[in-house]
Amino acid sequence: MLKAQKSQVNAADGTPILFETYGSPKSPAVFLGPHFYRTRAECDESSTDSWIDALQSEFFLVIADYPRGIGCTGNPQGLSYNAEIAAQEYELIADAAGVDRFAWVGYSFGGAIGVQLACRSDRVSALAIGGFPPLNAPFERMIELSREMAQAPPPVPKSWDVGVFWSAVAFYESLLSWPERDAIVALKMPRVVFMGECDTGLGPRGHIPLAQNLRVVQDELRSLGWQVIWLPGLDHMPALQPEHSLPSVHQFLRAALVT
Repeated sequence: MLKAQKSQVNAADGTPILFETYGSPKSPAVFLGPHFYRTRAECDESSTDSWIDALQSEFFLVIADYPRGIGCTGNPQGLSYNAEIAAQEYELIADAAGVDRFAWVGYSFGGAIGVQLACRSDRVSALAIGGFPPLNAPFERMIELSREMAQAPPPVPKSWDVGVFWSAVAFYESLLSWPERDAIVALKMPRVVFMGECDTGLGPRGHIPLAQNLRVVQDELRSLGWQVIWLPGLDHMPALQPEHSLPSVHQFLRAALVT
């Protein structure tokens, strides 16, 4: 049974960031980053509650309405946003939750954010990245796609501010000169990337070479200590469904944080 403790923390400019926690604070902490959100849409394609229900007995889960503009957290930063701000504000949430070190599970944009947080903070104890290649990431295509969505927003839940798409544009633009390979090589915590083997991120906006780009670097990632898990026959959002990816992520978290 889901039992949430609802909380908030104010960002540096005073914006309240809403989050909630599940499980015992004595358990190892795990952030469920995007695509998981505190405020769930009526039809939550990420099956957030199923993930929480499966993990809360073993882990202290933290889940936020973030980036700003999602759910009950307003005031999206738009083109002033960047990867450093994302890392700083997630650390604010961790402080408010009473968490020092924490694992990260993030999917798609949440995968990209998780990589940045792990590379910019010494507080990430384990890293599970889904639906996004942690190396050889298609940043230029993500900028293009995010800009298209900002200029002509797709249908989104009522709780979303479409300004969050401009935040995504700025986030990815901030990574164009980021030393990706050097930063990824430096990571030493337990790491896993999971991906549908047919993941093209395909939607109304077109192809994103997510699985294709990961295949190019999978051997290099494994040599660096990453686990690379392919989910047979699945494209982008189906791979996030708990029946497909949750068992592998759960096993990874147990091995990294419990045993």
